[in-house]
Amino acid sequence: MDDIGKKIGLFGFIVLILGALFLGCQAFTTVDSGTYHVKQAIVSGEMSAIMTPGIYGKMFGSVTVWPKAGTFHFTKDSDEGEKKDQSITVRFGDGSTAQISGTIRIIMPTDSKQAIALVTEQGYKSFEDLEQNLMLKVVRNALMLTANTMTARESYAERRNDYVFWAQDQIQNGIYETEEAAKQVVDSATGEKTTKTFKVIKKDKNGTPIYQKSPLHGTGITVANFEIKDIAYSDVVNNQIAEQQKAAMGVSTAKAEVLRAEQEKLKVEAEGKSAVAKIQYETEQTKIKAVVEAQQRLEVAKLDKESAALKKAKDILEGEGEAAKKKLIMAADGALEKKIAAWVEVNTVYATEFAKVKWAPDIQMGSSTSGSNSAQSMIDLLTTKTARDLGLDLKMAKETK
Repeated sequence: MDDIGKKIGLFGFIVLILGALFLGCQAFTTVDSGTYHVKQAIVSGEMSAIMTPGIYGKMFGSVTVWPKAGTFHFTKDSDEGEKKDQSITVRFGDGSTAQISGTIRIIMPTDSKQAIALVTEQGYKSFEDLEQNLMLKVVRNALMLTANTMTARESYAERRNDYVFWAQDQIQNGIYETEEAAKQVVDSATGEKTTKTFKVIKKDKNGTPIYQKSPLHGTGITVANFEIKDIAYSDVVNNQIAEQQKAAMGVSTAKAEVLRAEQEKLKVEAEGKSAVAKIQYETEQTKIKAVVEAQQRLEVAKLDKESAALKKAKDILEGEGEAAKKKLIMAADGALEKKIAAWVEVNTVYATEFAKVKWAPDIQMGSSTSGSNSAQSMIDLLTTKTARDLGLDLKMAKETK
């Protein structure tokens, strides 16, 4: 009995400890960092939210633990989010479809009333419930409406940034008010041109989009870090995009070739103009040089002419002066000096020539002698003649007494 009593006592003690622990857990609990609690009282059913970390009295109430922030994955990658394909299917304005994968950060409310309202008014039982029944719908609606505003080709290329921005804007602020508009596009299935209906965003007078009320409005939930990781187009669209890219590359190549040819043409034209300009410049320089040289020659000729005229005038003046001088001298002495010089020169010639003549021997008859007298007579005769020709008067002037 003693052993049985001891066993019963030990069992009771264990039950007591377990009961105490159970009662303690039900009476108190801890808010971990990065979370908040929403509690419903056990008796009154009153709701409260404990937003700060630490221990508080649970008092057997019902508690829901919420993260202050979390990442919502809408992706087909099995290593993110749930182990299943959570990508969102959209249909573009041209009728083609695609699977969009991405993530978005959900920031939960920091106000206790809004935290309680998510549970009591919105009816979300957990963060996972809120992801699937609120955020998935908000993101899907934004992605789908944005896809309706453009073709798959546009979302792939020139309007990719528009797609990301418009989708994020609608997730944060509400879906755009839209109206329909027809546009002619190339059908992705047939390749033929066809008319499709697209959604066009309505805007106010300031050009701001008009929004529908967002499901996130008033909940205290905000979003951040929206990212589209991949748009998986159908094979038909991928083939079309590949063909369009190939064609676009061909056009780009052709444009590049045209541009290069145009550049070459401009280069050749520029070089030709440069060569022509060089020739024109050199020709002009040659003309200018010829004109300058001609002007210089003209100036030199003019100077030579003026110099010759001056020399001529000088020579004339000098000649006139010399002539006048000689005239005056001749007028003064009858050119006596010249006449005498001429008379002397002539008689010298006579004398020289007569000296060469062999005269006959002198014959003296009586008192008269011939020969030398004949020569003397001839000399006297020629001298007299020369004097007469020169107009000389050889008579000695009588001395004036």
